[in-house]
Amino acid sequence: MTITARHSTQATMPAAPPSGQGLRTPQIVGGGVLLLIGVLWLLERTGAIDVGVTVVLGIATMIIGISLMLLANRGPHAGLIVFGTILGLVTLATAIAPFEGFQGGVSDRTIAITSADAISPDYNVAAGTLTIDLREIEDLAPATPLSASIGMGELVIRIPEGTAIVVNAKVGAGELEILGKSIDGVGIDESYTSPGLESGSPSLVLDLQAFTGRVEVSDE
Repeated sequence: MTITARHSTQATMPAAPPSGQGLRTPQIVGGGVLLLIGVLWLLERTGAIDVGVTVVLGIATMIIGISLMLLANRGPHAGLIVFGTILGLVTLATAIAPFEGFQGGVSDRTIAITSADAISPDYNVAAGTLTIDLREIEDLAPATPLSASIGMGELVIRIPEGTAIVVNAKVGAGELEILGKSIDGVGIDESYTSPGLESGSPSLVLDLQAFTGRVEVSDE
């Protein structure tokens, strides 16, 4: 008896990909949070909305927390926990700062002002460099106020030579320099008044704040 082997003509099905090769839920959540931060930052930079860094970080942290609650029965999601913890700490640091740092977006700005009437009550940059040049002003009133803050970076105020000033400055960590005299360290809280300042004479009252970085007042 002759036995003839038969070859199966059934197509071989491709093996299913191992589980876990696709995007995992923590990756989706983390990517979504980063996308949200990017979109809010872009909208703030274009002037479509006015939000501070603390608000953006707070929203992102809240999303991470809600996601961890919903995914609690699917595993520990260590990466998402670490991401959320870092976001939470950064948010807390910006929220408890003793001044309005982390406002106004991320940029390097130079503002030249030629009239006292053009001075805005408040200038803010979250991160970068903010330079406010007042050296061309000739119509200062007594105790003309100016407030400026920066979250991380450098804040420079250039005043007209010989102008009397009152400076109240706070720097969380970094350096403060007023007319060539500097101090550095952590928790800087300094006040300065020009010698011989008379009531009713033209002067500037500067309220300057930085979370971390450098603050300078110069007449050069």
